[in-house]
Amino acid sequence: MRYKVINRPFVRQDIQEAIDYYKNISPELAAKFLSRIREAVRYIRQNPFGDDVMYKNVRMCRLKQFPYHIHYLVEEQNETIVILAVAFSKRENLDFSEE
Repeated sequence: MRYKVINRPFVRQDIQEAIDYYKNISPELAAKFLSRIREAVRYIRQNPFGDDVMYKNVRMCRLKQFPYHIHYLVEEQNETIVILAVAFSKRENLDFSEE
């Protein structure tokens, strides 16, 4: 069963901001980020319950290679996946410099 995917209004903006950031580093990196987004959405669509519920029925799918998560809800009754956000996954600041 394949679920229909819909995006909340700010999802495209989330993605565009990340693409713009990576494009400033490298156009190839921006293209790779977009490819990883598409890959993750395909995975979510085929496996809507493949990710754990993290909070208030919201599931999070981690992107490969990039520090981002896709936050989404699964609406079983109408076979819909609602993508709420594509958010930067802040990691702890680790200092590897030698003192």
